[in-house]
Amino acid sequence: MNADDMWYAVANTEVVVPPRQRLDTFGATVITYHLLAEKMDAVNEVRIREGRIHAERPQVLTPAYFERLMLEGFGNEAQQYIEWLQAAIPDLTFLKYGFGFRKENLQESTIHETLATATERVKRHVEEKNEPLTTVIKGVDDAWEICLLKFMSDTIHQTVPQHVKDLRRRKLLENIEGIPRFVREEIERDFAQTGKDPEKIKALGAKLCHYGVFENYEDRFYEIMKES
Repeated sequence: MNADDMWYAVANTEVVVPPRQRLDTFGATVITYHLLAEKMDAVNEVRIREGRIHAERPQVLTPAYFERLMLEGFGNEAQQYIEWLQAAIPDLTFLKYGFGFRKENLQESTIHETLATATERVKRHVEEKNEPLTTVIKGVDDAWEICLLKFMSDTIHQTVPQHVKDLRRRKLLENIEGIPRFVREEIERDFAQTGKDPEKIKALGAKLCHYGVFENYEDRFYEIMKES
């Protein structure tokens, strides 16, 4: 698929029925989608794809992780800019989102009617079921996954301000020795649940490195390794 095809799919993605419930700040969210697209090689034939998108809980990026993410491949001037940015805006917040298509839930069907008629029928069906995490989308048949990506990126963009507000209200964005409280609480939970399980210890070590805070917990981490 070339760039023109992708831009065409993005431009022709229309959310007919948006989810009425926003993405969860403190847990995963599952959105059920109905994506309708007219077949490219047929008249009055519409393909309907139904499935689920699993949106993960947003993660708070530590300053160390953000710095590594931003500066990879850049020079000293970029480093100075990041330092200035962090000093000028001490509560600067970046959230990382992840989502995935669970294709085992994917169902496809083809109906013989116009796109407008099919869309209206599916819209009525979804509205009657009154499920707050269901969406109806019109898109492009051979680039339907691009249409879903467009939908999810727009959904995340709309949700970020509320997520930041939720986290600030619980004081989870406060930095304690350079580490957001939200990250500290997550790491403390992992330490408490790790026990002597080698796989959990390995996963904890990977998370500490991922967040860029391994040095902060180095002694504790090696202590549980000795005890395992």
